Amino acid sequence: MEGALPFSDRGLQLVALVTLLLLACAVAFTLTAAYLRAENIRNEKRWVRLEGVWEPMIMSVLTGEVAEGNLLARVHPRDARYFVEFLLRYGRQLKGVERDTVLSLAAPYLERIADDLSHRRPEIRARSLQTLGELSVEEYSEHFQRALEDQSPLVAMNAAQALALEHDPAYAEKVLRVLDRFQHWSTGYLAAMLANMGPESAPRLRAALADTTRSPQIRAAVARTLTSLRDVASAAVASQVLRSEDHIDVIIPVLGLIEKVGDRDQLPVVRQLLRSPDHAVRARAVSTLANIGTSEDGAHIRAALDDESNWVVLHAARGLKETGRMDLLAEVAESESPGAIAAQEMLWSGHA
Repeated sequence: MEGALPFSDRGLQLVALVTLLLLACAVAFTLTAAYLRAENIRNEKRWVRLEGVWEPMIMSVLTGEVAEGNLLARVHPRDARYFVEFLLRYGRQLKGVERDTVLSLAAPYLERIADDLSHRRPEIRARSLQTLGELSVEEYSEHFQRALEDQSPLVAMNAAQALALEHDPAYAEKVLRVLDRFQHWSTGYLAAMLANMGPESAPRLRAALADTTRSPQIRAAVARTLTSLRDVASAAVASQVLRSEDHIDVIIPVLGLIEKVGDRDQLPVVRQLLRSPDHAVRARAVSTLANIGTSEDGAHIRAALDDESNWVVLHAARGLKETGRMDLLAEVAESESPGAIAAQEMLWSGHA
């Protein structure tokens, strides 16, 4: 076509245009980053300045030299959230009446913090719950209970943690009701959170352990919680669970529960698990027998020294030593048993 640019010239123009666009984007990103950095620096300086005003006034409030109202008058509404955060940090350094006094200064601003529970960003909702959880769970209990159903697992977990710390059986029931949504969280983390509910929650925890509709991970966490609470009444429930349970993640912590709080009533079901096809279950059953077994269980533990699993053998050797059956250890040490070496090492360690 007459007057048209050659293809190569058009290509060069396109490359130049793309280069200019990329350069403009790079400049825009650089300017944005510089602006945000400058804004953060300004905010940081401003917060340092505000803390420099608030901290001495808080000290004066504690000594009675300044009225609380005089301090609160120095808090601009836009700084309310940061002021509450500052009070929490300051209060963590104090105890008793002084801590209560400092945290009470946050009361006028809690509604504003509670408003953040409807924020579209889950991290803002979670932070709001953390703040309210340190200050006034009881006053905002309905907010926490609703937050258990929040779409964000992080928000729901923050609500569960705060309610668990209240040691209220009614809250425990609500937390346990939604617990399965946290089944992918660490079992140890869940157990620690549930233990915060205290021994008052033990009956509900026992029911959760026996509930086969719950996920194995949750039941495992519940078993570990009951173990940490040393709930003796849960031994009977644990025994019933072991009679029909086939999930290893449940069996092992339930054996651990029996090991801590069980008695001779649970021995039959523990002995049955010495024949489990899973070596980890057999090993834990051996350890449990060593802790709650009778004199006749020495023979069962001795038999475990012939197990094909080194892990079971190690537990058996340790179990015989802990129960004082050095005679059985010596017998195995002089035999051709697979556990001879473990028995010898256990005997030698006793003389070290």
